Amino acid sequence: MGTITYERPREKMHQKGVKALSNSELLQVIIGSGSAGLPVAKIARKVDKVLKTAGNTVTIADLTSVQGLGVVKAGQLIAGLELANRLVYQQEADSFKDIDILTDLYADLRTSKEQTLLYAFFDGNSRLIDDISIPIDHKTSTVRIARKLFGEALSQSTASVLVAVGGNDQPLEPSMFELNLARDVFSTAAMLSIKVKSFVLVSAKGEYAIKESSRG
Repeated sequence: MGTITYERPREKMHQKGVKALSNSELLQVIIGSGSAGLPVAKIARKVDKVLKTAGNTVTIADLTSVQGLGVVKAGQLIAGLELANRLVYQQEADSFKDIDILTDLYADLRTSKEQTLLYAFFDGNSRLIDDISIPIDHKTSTVRIARKLFGEALSQSTASVLVAVGGNDQPLEPSMFELNLARDVFSTAAMLSIKVKSFVLVSAKGEYAIKESSRG
């Protein structure tokens, strides 16, 4: 008969990652230790039941009603839950904001009669700093275009950039010029530690993202 081994939550988290832990095990890690006659696993199970019942409306009083859980640990749990809720809300808000920003940025490209290069600059919180649209001159080298783009990005303390090539009749199959430009944009961004949110072709018919691995 095989030996059954018990992994303590903290050890399990280090070996398998935090996602491998159950709710009760996560609570054991946060609570840390039990009290006299009450092991932490038992306290965690009771706290889990309280949280499942009260949800986001849980209070410190709800948590301190669990025997063995003091005001300090209850406060830490409440603070952790509030932070998690704020982060989820912020991520959702940023997602909607990004969609709105992209809709506005791409609107002019979709109706432009000439091929246009758009680049938009974002700060460390993904807030739009500025955007610039210029007609594309295929006689200008893609290296020079990328250098001009990132020269402007550096002057505005940019954390990330979005680059789009578009027009009403923009083909959604990238040309060699567009692949070369994407290559130079990604490589220059990497040297300067600036993130490229996306490099995308935009037309009245839709969008096509050129990935970094697709560089020509």
